[in-house]
Amino acid sequence: MTSSEVAALPRAFGGPGAGPGQFRAPSGIAVDTRGRVWVADTGNDRVQAFTRDGALVRVLAGRLKAPEGVAVDAAGNVYVADTGNRRVVQFSWRGGFVREFGGLVRPRGVALDQAGRLLVDDTGRVARFDIRTGAALPGTAEPISSPRDMADDGTGGVWVAETGNHRIVHFGASG
Repeated sequence: MTSSEVAALPRAFGGPGAGPGQFRAPSGIAVDTRGRVWVADTGNDRVQAFTRDGALVRVLAGRLKAPEGVAVDAAGNVYVADTGNRRVVQFSWRGGFVREFGGLVRPRGVALDQAGRLLVDDTGRVARFDIRTGAALPGTAEPISSPRDMADDGTGGVWVAETGNHRIVHFGASG
């Protein structure tokens, strides 16, 4: 193998279990501005953060139930799709509770857009919230089938992976 081939090999950390640094059905992942890797450890009802080398840095647990998605903003706030509790929870970098975003059916994924909105894959729609105030904003007008993930388009809209209809959908800016 050449050195470039070795560099391209994937790194892995963790393994099955409930101990620190172990996982049971990890589903959501995000990387913050410092390069820490945040993982929604769904089966263990927690979110764990690691360095790039796999060293455990932080665990968010307690009132979470089957979290499936995670996002981190530039200030280090962590947003968790707390699927089993039908909400999204915002934590500070240190792990302290900040607020919850409720009125959701089954939040599975979360993303942040450049306009300061939290985008939530809420099984059948994309819900939106203002992260500064916590206020709910108008969601997507068109129902969507089994949204699974989403990303900010950089102009106030959002791209959605709509698995139920086997397509990618773009929703323009709103709210």
